[in-house]
Amino acid sequence: MTVRLNGEASKTVLLDVDGTLCANTPRLIEYVRQECGIELAREEITEWSFSIPGTDSDIGELLHRAIDERPEWFLLGMAPIEGATEAARWLHNQGHTIRIATHRPPESHPITAQWLEEHDIPYDEMIQEVPRNKGLLAGDLLIDDYHVNVANALAAGKAGGLFVQPYSDPSVCSSAVIAEDWSTMLSALGRKPQVAGEADAEGHQ
Repeated sequence: MTVRLNGEASKTVLLDVDGTLCANTPRLIEYVRQECGIELAREEITEWSFSIPGTDSDIGELLHRAIDERPEWFLLGMAPIEGATEAARWLHNQGHTIRIATHRPPESHPITAQWLEEHDIPYDEMIQEVPRNKGLLAGDLLIDDYHVNVANALAAGKAGGLFVQPYSDPSVCSSAVIAEDWSTMLSALGRKPQVAGEADAEGHQ
């Protein structure tokens, strides 16, 4: 199921954060290097149960440890994915409601809100308690980097957009919009190519 976001009807868009708005793996790789002395490549993280060589931990456990022990360093140090700010601004300018739907622990949400503000990413609501099944959330479209989340949204009758990451499997949600960048994602959702020098609804070029 797909949805067009350039029409008159306002939609509610559920936006993930990690791997969707921000590049989480480079910071995670840096944390693993500092804490474990292990060099990882982004392409090696093909699942969140990936075992770190020479340790008793998997990459998912270290992710949660980084958020628990060094939240400001870890979360505020992530860079936005190219085009993320522009994408959120376009959704906002089209009149859609943006709900942030992340599986980060609720106690880290103030830091996430700070990160969103620092990178000028507009949103209407940060959902405080996100269920494991994001398909249960109220909304018309989920944009996420994890195939299970998108598949659950599709099963619940929502539209879905999947950002391709080494750990995502597009075959699980083939009816969703599949994209490797925000430009492709927004084009598939109805954004027309912007003419050079043309300003958007808020005057940004």
